[in-house]
Amino acid sequence: MRVEIYLGSFYTWLPYIAYAKGFFARNGLDATIVGDTGGGPVAFAALASGSADVAMGDLTLAGPYLERGVGLTAISGAVKAGWELVAPKGSTLPTSFPALAKALQGKTVGVVGLGSSSYYYVASLLQAAGVPTSSVSFAAVGGLPADFVSALDANRVAVATVTPDLAFYLVNDLGDKLVYDFNSAGALEQAGGLLGALAGKSDGLMWASNAWLHRYPGAAKRFQLAMDEADVWMHNPSNQSQVLALLGAEHDLAAFEKGPQGRAFLKQALPSIISWMPTGSARAFMRFWVHAGVLSHPIPSSIWVSPTMPRSASQVVAAVRAAGLGSLGDSA
Repeated sequence: MRVEIYLGSFYTWLPYIAYAKGFFARNGLDATIVGDTGGGPVAFAALASGSADVAMGDLTLAGPYLERGVGLTAISGAVKAGWELVAPKGSTLPTSFPALAKALQGKTVGVVGLGSSSYYYVASLLQAAGVPTSSVSFAAVGGLPADFVSALDANRVAVATVTPDLAFYLVNDLGDKLVYDFNSAGALEQAGGLLGALAGKSDGLMWASNAWLHRYPGAAKRFQLAMDEADVWMHNPSNQSQVLALLGAEHDLAAFEKGPQGRAFLKQALPSIISWMPTGSARAFMRFWVHAGVLSHPIPSSIWVSPTMPRSASQVVAAVRAAGLGSLGDSA
């Protein structure tokens, strides 16, 4: 199988670890890792065309293909991570809801792109506070970390909507200010509504083409077990040095993660690395993206979620122990 990973991004750490530690091979999967620097749209175009067999993404990437009848199935979890809002150093913006949303009126918010998931998350936060999205200006900053650093340094945006790894660098290395974290269950629950329903949920999944799954019956179950084994091994505290070494060897660490901050970021990121999908995730995210207009109608999870997907960390650990690899660790 050809597996797309995103070089320099923690979003695909788990499948790379499954490959590098031999868990794919142990489960009878001959994996080729394809390092992708073009992001999710490029990876899913490859998946839909048949030039890749497995790629990581969420419903904003997979959903439009599903609506067009392209056969894709979510076969494993990968990462639980949302956007974070970071303001320039010295910002006086509040860090609570709904005060933050109201304070953004008349200001410019940096997003990856208009119509990207980063835009819709901020729009939902504004709507939850009763703030018209038209009262806020959105600036498409792009996908490069340097562009966000520049936009914040020059105060071209009041807040930037960034990934957790970039937020870690901006806050811990550059002294910028974290004002809202979409990864925080408490923050989402306080906002309520569709955002609140996402608390504790995840849609960072590994997707496979149905053509590949039909060609290799049982592949979804084998892939899931390999990811479960990587999950448990990766969360074993005694393996942290090995984890960093493996990721560094594949150039799968951002520049700031290679220095003294590497272990600190790994500690922060590990709770987001999950091979399972929490109960209720499929329904909650489907409702969110349909309401946002990214998808035109709900697609039943029975169509696109593999039945082999575990729903909790305890189920992951149990599967690994049942496979005879309890020595890998006792948490996921």
